[in-house]
Amino acid sequence: MPTKLDFRRLRYFVAVCELGSFSKASEFLNVAQSALSQHVATLEEDLGVQLLVRQPRGVSRTEAGDRLFAHARGVLHALEQAELDVVSLSRAVVGPVMVGFNYTAMEAIGLPFIRRVASTLTEVKLRVIEAHSEIMHQWMLSGQADLALTLVPPNDDRLEGVPLLDEDLVCLGTRAMIGDGGPIDLSDVLRLPLIMPGRTAVLQALASDAEVRNAIAAKVYLEIESAVPLKRAVSAGLGVTVQSAALAGDEIARGELVARPVVNPSMGRTLYLVSSRMKTASRAVVEARRLMIDVVREAQASGRWPGRLRGTHLETR
Repeated sequence: MPTKLDFRRLRYFVAVCELGSFSKASEFLNVAQSALSQHVATLEEDLGVQLLVRQPRGVSRTEAGDRLFAHARGVLHALEQAELDVVSLSRAVVGPVMVGFNYTAMEAIGLPFIRRVASTLTEVKLRVIEAHSEIMHQWMLSGQADLALTLVPPNDDRLEGVPLLDEDLVCLGTRAMIGDGGPIDLSDVLRLPLIMPGRTAVLQALASDAEVRNAIAAKVYLEIESAVPLKRAVSAGLGVTVQSAALAGDEIARGELVARPVVNPSMGRTLYLVSSRMKTASRAVVEARRLMIDVVREAQASGRWPGRLRGTHLETR
């Protein structure tokens, strides 16, 4: 299909966006600043929209510029990956792989996965990004990530979500706040100062029942989005949280936090390995996917990520 987008202009546009100015992009690309400016202006003229706002000390993106920037990074990554994938057929596995982790996955297996890739896929350039599950679905669709571990299944046919692990959720808190007991009723949890992420999608991953979600949301007195500050607040005795035990494995092992399974109702969620159906996976992505599955299995077997593996369908492709 004919397109008004030109590869070179996209590359120049992305460089200007990432570096924040035409002068820095000019130096980085070794291209005259006037030529860069003209290429971006031609791109804006061809598309009929303003992409950048020129300012005395750099540039900022318009809404249209934000959209094109997200798409262009994915396109350039895909082209780079395609070239390396074809070339790599005659040699070792090479190329870039971008992997997204939800916060629990990063805490539970982020470092083991990075170590495994570094020791096994020595010529693969790994990029790791961390965010909420719904953000990673967007990254997958824009091509900014090749694989992602999420706690919400993708609701777009362009993505495939393979369930890897089912886990029960726990109440995390200090021993002084929740004691050493076994299971704890949700009603008792809700009587304690509750610290949770504020995103609706996070609550949806915690509880499928809307009534339970609303009950939790109504009792939250402090919202913290990121995993590390959330755990620090709980460890400091500022409140409790309902999360995966895998999120605080180190803190539980050191005795800083106690994990009590939540019951009445019990709460659980599923870990999904998300990949794209829009493009053929490179050898590097296929191998990274295989290592990801292996690391999740090992974390479950060792107790690092308490849960139940989903069947035997986790074959590599």
